Amino acid sequence: MKVLVVGGGISGLFIAYELAKRGVRDVTVVEERYVGAGSTGRCATGIRASFTSEEHVVLMRESIKLWKEYSSGDLGRYGLQFIQGGYVWLARKEETVDLFKKLVSLHNSLGVPTRIIDRDELKNLVPQLNTDLIAAAMFDPTAGKSYVFTTLFALFRACRELGVKIVTGVGVRKLVARGSRIVEAVTDVGTMSADVFVIAAGSGSRELLKTVGIEVPLKNMPRHVLVTEAFQRAFDPLVIDWDTPGVPYIVQTVEGNFFVGREIEEEPEQSIYSQRIDFIPKALKPIAQLFPFLRRVRVLRYWIGYYVTTPDNHPIYGPFEEYENLYVATGFSGHGYMMGPVTGKIMAEWILDGKPSIPQAERLRPERFKRGQLIKEFAVVG
Repeated sequence: MKVLVVGGGISGLFIAYELAKRGVRDVTVVEERYVGAGSTGRCATGIRASFTSEEHVVLMRESIKLWKEYSSGDLGRYGLQFIQGGYVWLARKEETVDLFKKLVSLHNSLGVPTRIIDRDELKNLVPQLNTDLIAAAMFDPTAGKSYVFTTLFALFRACRELGVKIVTGVGVRKLVARGSRIVEAVTDVGTMSADVFVIAAGSGSRELLKTVGIEVPLKNMPRHVLVTEAFQRAFDPLVIDWDTPGVPYIVQTVEGNFFVGREIEEEPEQSIYSQRIDFIPKALKPIAQLFPFLRRVRVLRYWIGYYVTTPDNHPIYGPFEEYENLYVATGFSGHGYMMGPVTGKIMAEWILDGKPSIPQAERLRPERFKRGQLIKEFAVVG
């Protein structure tokens, strides 16, 4: 079997890695720029199972198991780390505490041990936090973070060791179909044929699929992140201010810097090289209320990446009805990095076994939009 994966981000590399591990000897990943050049290289490292839909909770429960397995095994020897410091969801309002209690019930029923914590326990977890502003919090102890570039490097090395060909600096411009099959991909340097084609091209997936008559409801939404100077270790959890508009968050990197982000109003498809100088004060003001020591923090830089969003904020997974050898993994709505391991697993299963081992993934096939079977996710952060 010959497989061509379009997209060299976290999804494409994990798909290639899983296929090669399962014995597929001819796997090629094609990336227009460099490995991780898209949304993967611009994300804020968080990994969690504390979502609001069964599909996300179950898929991320399994993805976290894989993050732990890989960090202590095959990929760990190349530098992949998973730091399981948890997520803290802050509630400033009592009605939000009631919402969190309902979510905890959902999570617990699906095997994710989130719980409500009071201000005393919160202070132990995050000593620098101004808990006077907080009613209570939801704690997800299974969540964590993984540094993007060491993860990409580990995957790159592991894939190469398994015989995966990784081609960078080459764009795929269109797909060519013959009957019910895709027969080749037209690139900047010629055509590439394969038995199976997997589109994991992030923000470029929509236009590429249009070349064979497939419309997928994707929007590329700009999202902003800043990074501060480094501090000594302050706290381990990623902290989310749920009740502040834009849902600001903060996480400390392994080097001591802080990533801070929040959603601000943007137009879809806005260039990721545009500037929004108002983002920095909008992001830092609520975070500095919670962490007064950050009031005089120096910001080193900020950047923009796309959340490749779908109408229900869930990914598009699996095969297409129109073509028997075309698969997709895109539209993660900001959650692609954390879902990388489980994406690789279930896509390899779809290709090699005909179906994924996680039934919830079947509900995320492309056809759900035509059938009106959307599954809404509300816990989209950043």
